[in-house]
Amino acid sequence: MSLYACIEEYRPEIEYTESNKYVVYGELTTAQEDHIISVALASSIQEPQYIPLYDCNVRIVDISGNSFDGNEIGEGKYTVRISPENLKPGRAYRLEIIKPAGTNLVSEYEELLDSPPIDSVYYMRERKPTNDPEFFIEGIQFYLNLDAPDAENAYYKFDVIETFEYHSEFPLEYYYDGVLHHVYPPDYSHMVCWATNQIADIFILNTAELDENAYKQFFLHFVDNTTQRLKHLYSILVKQYAIDESGYFYWGQMRQNNLEQGGMYETQPLPAKGNLVNLTNPKQEVLGYFQVSCIKTKRIFVKDVPDLDFNFYPECGIWPLAEPLRYYDPKFYPIYLANGGEVSPDCIFCEISVLGGDTIRPDFWPEQK
Repeated sequence: MSLYACIEEYRPEIEYTESNKYVVYGELTTAQEDHIISVALASSIQEPQYIPLYDCNVRIVDISGNSFDGNEIGEGKYTVRISPENLKPGRAYRLEIIKPAGTNLVSEYEELLDSPPIDSVYYMRERKPTNDPEFFIEGIQFYLNLDAPDAENAYYKFDVIETFEYHSEFPLEYYYDGVLHHVYPPDYSHMVCWATNQIADIFILNTAELDENAYKQFFLHFVDNTTQRLKHLYSILVKQYAIDESGYFYWGQMRQNNLEQGGMYETQPLPAKGNLVNLTNPKQEVLGYFQVSCIKTKRIFVKDVPDLDFNFYPECGIWPLAEPLRYYDPKFYPIYLANGGEVSPDCIFCEISVLGGDTIRPDFWPEQK
């Protein structure tokens, strides 16, 4: 006799009010004049989606009574322009949102805290263990040093934005779309791309319990040798935000949510209590945060890491033609050719690579010989 067992999917019963919440995120910083505010409705965990809210009246006001109105730019996003002379360290600001139905969402007043300069950003050549005790991942670990003995603030958040150059394998020279085309001279314009991504990790630092407002070797992110990211030229821009204790607690909650994703709440983080409230219906929780901060930045470049070999297969293979070109089904056109064989389009056009970049060279990127 055979016995059969089945596992019934567990779908938690979550009340409607758990998803019927507003989600607001905004950031006011000294890094730009235009400040983006997003306003949405939380979705259910069973059917996660982005639900933008339109036609809201959005503004930022300061403690002195100055008001700065927002403009809607689509998909639940609003931009509020505040000129640099109206962004003063020590001054407090708050976000106010009125929905078309009259619901009033507001943040607490948040002080614009001054941020000390970033002391240094650097990397060390390291190897990370894996589940196989005999196998390690090679790469570089980035660190940051904070040295601000005269700064009053003890709480910091860091964003890390990476930019790297990568190359395709071949220029565009031959392709077939019913007719064999020979591009001469070969087109090299799609061989060099740049990709920019914000590192998803949340980096926060608390020096309140330390003897001084300083920290050595604060962990940032690790870059391994399994892609082209470090092969040509790699750069990171570190943004340092001065935040208060409540902001530190909020981002700590968000960081813990990120670490715990992959379980029951894989597609939508657990709620993190922020600094916004619903004045119209105080019982209806508002998720998200209105962050106010001075920003200091530092960029570094990395090239030719000593003793680092690359451990990835060539991204392009060359396949012998299965049959004469005239017999290929037109649905596969165009057929790209290199070194006498067929290659996939991303072997020629770097902008369609899985690395996700484009051929637009960043303004800050140095000329390479």
